[in-house]
Amino acid sequence: MKSSLLTATALSLSLLVIQPAFADDETDALRAEIKALNARLDALEKREQADKKALAAAQAAPVSATAAPSQKPSGSIDKRLAIVERNQEVQKETAAAQAATTPKFDYTPGKGLTITSPDRQYALRLSGYVQADDRTFFDSGAAGTTNTFLIRSARPVVEAKLTDYFDTRFAVDFGKGATTLLDAYGDFHPMPGNNIINLRAGEFKVPVGLERWQSESDVEFVERGQTTNLVPYRDIGVMAHGQLIPDQLEYQLAVVNGAADLQANTGDSDNNKDFAGRIFVHPLTWSGVQWLQGIGFGVGGTYGIHQGTPTSSGLTAGYATFGQRTYFTYKTGVYANGPQWRFNPQAMYYNGSLGILGEYVYNDQEVKVTTHEAKLGNKAWEGIISYVLTGEDASFDGVTPAHNFDPKSNGWGAFELVGRVSELNVDRDAFLSALYSDPTVSARSAFETTLGGTWYFSRAVKLNLDFSRTTFDGGYFGGADHPDEKAVLSRVQFRF
Repeated sequence: MKSSLLTATALSLSLLVIQPAFADDETDALRAEIKALNARLDALEKREQADKKALAAAQAAPVSATAAPSQKPSGSIDKRLAIVERNQEVQKETAAAQAATTPKFDYTPGKGLTITSPDRQYALRLSGYVQADDRTFFDSGAAGTTNTFLIRSARPVVEAKLTDYFDTRFAVDFGKGATTLLDAYGDFHPMPGNNIINLRAGEFKVPVGLERWQSESDVEFVERGQTTNLVPYRDIGVMAHGQLIPDQLEYQLAVVNGAADLQANTGDSDNNKDFAGRIFVHPLTWSGVQWLQGIGFGVGGTYGIHQGTPTSSGLTAGYATFGQRTYFTYKTGVYANGPQWRFNPQAMYYNGSLGILGEYVYNDQEVKVTTHEAKLGNKAWEGIISYVLTGEDASFDGVTPAHNFDPKSNGWGAFELVGRVSELNVDRDAFLSALYSDPTVSARSAFETTLGGTWYFSRAVKLNLDFSRTTFDGGYFGGADHPDEKAVLSRVQFRF
């Protein structure tokens, strides 16, 4: 009898700690039922003790020949316990049946809503972000430097898993009053569970430019640096990518239409294609020495033959400052006329709250205007340093606050200071006799210094505030230096 009661008690306690895989109202109802059963078992235990005392007293007294045999209540208790055990089995069977047919819903702030099929072979993830900016300029004296509020980005993102072999991503941007297709590609995983090789087809980021490769929602400044001017924005093609050594050696190899600098490609104007590649290594992640594990470096590049026309140049629409004012363009009638190649060594280092990122881009392009031809080599470099004041880890994928913003519980999020120096130099031959670019309109170089701070309220919300000064060589009336651009840019970003 006592063992039965102990078994029942153990079962009841176990039910209190198991988290059932069904809705909260069903859980509350089950707990209420268990509580009632425990109360009934307590009453039965008291009744059994009273019966035992009565039985002991009867055994001590003279036994009458006509006395009726004593009745033991254990059979009733055992039946009740059997009912409880069977009810629990039924509830488990029902929960298992529901789990086998009910999709799983999971929401992670900043990463979106994921709906997963019961067999885990299909999943749909809905996410996105909105970036609301303010641009304020001081003493610029140039067109295109209007103080303004704007929606820099408004990007819904849809991702789907289509069995273990396929997944896809679709992203569109409604920012700046225009609709732009960003990502529209599918991935094939020939060896599920093994990330050595994956095949991608569609529109995606070209694997060149370290800061460009970083997610738009995780960049540390309101706008990227000068190296981004010399690499493509998006392109269409196919790409193989993966990790030859998990978490240590990654690669990307792509064949694409061939986008111009700072441009997204929506088609191809000639029969030629660009080859793009990148390899990046974290050589000491295995070392066990923390300050060495965050070292990473690699190289990327592109090569292709671009053939434009005087009316469809195949060249960049222009290079932009931190405040997004165009400071260099080719003259009308200049067009791409031969090979273009880019070389992009890159490196990063993260150790605790400290982050360092740097890269260099050399961009060589053959151009032509009328009967004149030139081979122009433009180059840019940048260095970024960041430090998280509140002690969280810095990373290439942003900062996750240890305590989200919640003043009621003394939570204030995470604070990060950032600084960047970057420069772009246009080949001097571009300005010879003003054949390819006009020095009274376009600058020969731009040198940018930016200081800023980021307040991470959570992974879902952050606030950027940056001050930048850009100085120029040329680009003004009479060939004088263009006035400095001094700009304060701020952004509030919401991710869902």
